Amino acid sequence: MLTIWQIVVINFAIFFGHYVIVATTLNFQYGNAGIPNMSNNLSVACGAYVITSIVTRICMWLLGMAGVAFRLSWVYDNPYNVSLISAFLNDRPLLGFSLFMLSLALALVFGNLLGWVLASISGKMRASTLMVLLYVVAQAGDVIVANESWIAGGSQGAFIPNFLSWYPGEDFLIVAVTTMLVGLLCYFVVRAIQNSPFGRLARAVRENEWTVMSMGKDVGRIRRGVMAFSSGMMAVTGVLLALYYRFVEYGMFDQVSYTIWPWLMITIGGIGNNAGSLVGVIVCVGILKTISTFNLFFGGVIASSGKAGLFITFEEMALSVILLAFLIYKPNGLLPEKRLHIPGIDYRRYLMENPSPGDEQSK
Repeated sequence: MLTIWQIVVINFAIFFGHYVIVATTLNFQYGNAGIPNMSNNLSVACGAYVITSIVTRICMWLLGMAGVAFRLSWVYDNPYNVSLISAFLNDRPLLGFSLFMLSLALALVFGNLLGWVLASISGKMRASTLMVLLYVVAQAGDVIVANESWIAGGSQGAFIPNFLSWYPGEDFLIVAVTTMLVGLLCYFVVRAIQNSPFGRLARAVRENEWTVMSMGKDVGRIRRGVMAFSSGMMAVTGVLLALYYRFVEYGMFDQVSYTIWPWLMITIGGIGNNAGSLVGVIVCVGILKTISTFNLFFGGVIASSGKAGLFITFEEMALSVILLAFLIYKPNGLLPEKRLHIPGIDYRRYLMENPSPGDEQSK
């Protein structure tokens, strides 16, 4: 049995793993490629919807072949059917792990497709018009999922199988370890992509896309590649969130939690700096968990005193104050963007062997 402080620490680890993926990929989109994405929550939700709409059906098909009898209603019999799947996976760790990996792989694929579609429909939009379009698309996605029950149970929501039910210890612990490992792995993948030739090309588009076009590069294709890659990585977060909650509903992935908070994280840490993303995630998740812990102990007292409105909106108030403070007093963040360093190049030696024309004339 976990103590309350152990649960707080585990929750911090879980949400750090979630947000490090979203914040790092958002920093790659905007800080590296100059794409102001306001539909992060839609990409995150895509990963969760992959489990409810595809992976759960695959599980039912596999178990049906094994002789398990499911009830017919996809929406109203969902809790019963999912409980059968979780019970079947209790003593089959290899199958459970394989289904979890399948969920991650499908989330990457469908997230990539979603990012490519979003980049394609945005066309040549830039800055504020692109932000408004992506914001509206994310809202439209919620409306569609709420009215199409085959995706995530419509307004009822849908439970998902526990792919880690075979673990004999505390469920929260294995979820926290898995989330941290996947989150850090995604962080290093994004870091490697940022330092790759494609990442440097994306940064060149941010600096001056006309120069990139004059070199014969397809700027639209580069932007589609950035959006597809980033959306796929964010969809992985949706899988991890679904694994944590074991329930998916259309309203879970709101824009405050999975779009505005990640923007605050990279603003605090430093736009264009990968290490800044980590710092911003640590600071913001620490604030969120501090507020939730405070509400856990004192929420009842605050609500009974007639200040329930303050209790409900405390997170949004903290977000607004911190965001304004950093925009005014620390616009470059705690760790400002650094010049891109390409591994394997000795810059000092290169400058010595290739002096500039001005240096030669001075001699």
